[in-house]
Amino acid sequence: MGEAKRKATRGATGASPCGTCTMCCTLSHIVALDKPMYRPCRHLVGGDGRAGGCGVFGGPERPEACSAYECAYHTAHRTAHPDRRRIPHPLDAGAYFHKDPIENAIVVFVDPDRPLLWKSSAIVPILRNALAGGLALVIFDRGRRMTVRASGHLDEILQRDYVAFADAQGIPREIASYEAERRPQPSAVSSGSAIP
Repeated sequence: MGEAKRKATRGATGASPCGTCTMCCTLSHIVALDKPMYRPCRHLVGGDGRAGGCGVFGGPERPEACSAYECAYHTAHRTAHPDRRRIPHPLDAGAYFHKDPIENAIVVFVDPDRPLLWKSSAIVPILRNALAGGLALVIFDRGRRMTVRASGHLDEILQRDYVAFADAQGIPREIASYEAERRPQPSAVSSGSAIP
């Protein structure tokens, strides 16, 4: 989805600069909302929330953690950073990221519905530059947490699907909530079936 189309499809309140992107509202752990990773936030508008945006954006019930958070794409555009045109929109890249000053790392959250897209996106050169500049990468991908400190390790991750490999080996996921949150949720309307 291009930038012009994104601008035309803002969230329910029209105030959110994120448009229809709700990756951070779905993929991240939000303590203030008792929301585990991979569970869509209860404040998202429209079905599973992915199409409508934040229903409490700008409102007093929006947690401080949400108000304070910005992905790198949003920060670069808000501040008119010189690299703002190099950072792809999360919906176009299949991932979003931010710099974590506490961990001295770039933290990447991969869209589990399109887990390989980021590997061929404009995010990759940004991650390479971060590694060259001494930052670590912390990549969350389908319930797995990978810490990368060397460009050779990043190259291996880009070439192979480490998550699928670990799954095939039966290695438990580091993010326990992934399996529970990715399972289809039972419908609120009964189908009349006796099968639970």
